[in-house]
Amino acid sequence: METQNPSIASESVTAPAVRKKKAKSYGGKPLRTMDKVFIVTMLFIPIVHFLIFWVYVNFNSIMMAFQLPTGEWSWATMESVFLNFSEGMENSSLLISIQNTLIYFFKDLLMMPFQVLVAYFLFRKIIGHKAIQVILYMPALISGVVITSAFSSFINPSGPIGTLLTAMGMEAPEFLANSDYATGTILFYTIWLGWSGNMLLLGGAMARIPVEILESARLDGITTPKEIVYMVFPLIWNTLSTLIILQMTGIFGAGGPVLLFTQGRYKTSTIGWWIFEKINYTGASAYNEVSAAGLVLTCVGVPIILTVRKLIEKIPSVDY
Repeated sequence: METQNPSIASESVTAPAVRKKKAKSYGGKPLRTMDKVFIVTMLFIPIVHFLIFWVYVNFNSIMMAFQLPTGEWSWATMESVFLNFSEGMENSSLLISIQNTLIYFFKDLLMMPFQVLVAYFLFRKIIGHKAIQVILYMPALISGVVITSAFSSFINPSGPIGTLLTAMGMEAPEFLANSDYATGTILFYTIWLGWSGNMLLLGGAMARIPVEILESARLDGITTPKEIVYMVFPLIWNTLSTLIILQMTGIFGAGGPVLLFTQGRYKTSTIGWWIFEKINYTGASAYNEVSAAGLVLTCVGVPIILTVRKLIEKIPSVDY
């Protein structure tokens, strides 16, 4: 009986397995090269945009913080900013601006749980939920100039609020022309119009919750408060944590319609208005002071933002 050479048999078996397939091509060029060209082309514009409008602008701003308006290197600009911090709340417009900005910031942060509650009840389609949606979203659709004018007329001493207070034997104050009421009035205005801000995102996150999960919890006898705390909050935590981090990044950028209401008078200035006022009314000579103040606030804000982000990341998210 004739036997076959084992080496020949193994070669005949394994030969087809070691054959290499030809690389696919597109347009006569290897696909891998085309991928590289595509990636480089798509990233070129954002990279150039980042280098020009972030690296160059911020680097130039940092350098201006240690220069005089004439271009000479000096610590005088930075010292003037720290001098504003030591002048006290009554004499420092920067301190007043920081105080008001933090008030608006914490207002936005404290409103978030209430926005979750409102979004939850709209998600549950309570009685009149469509009318509530219209009431909450309608002010956001109207021009800011129009609605601030209407609000100012409404609370004016000669307006409905002033007439009502006078009929009750009370003196109608100038809510927007009195330092005791101006900031609180604008704060009330921002609360009134602030409900629709995050509710679209929160409502969308709740709409993604599987109905079976909530129905199963209802069958187990869970109450509405426990459903919100133990079911809804964990299931929308990814969206909620993102909103909190984004809110933290604007810690020194929060504010209200100061320009339309008071133009920064009556102790209503915010950091945004302080910068606008310095640049608009003082001119190019204020760029250095604004840059120095921005650098100081950045050094204060970045550690706070990173700390909050670290704490939020420790809270586990729920996948479904």
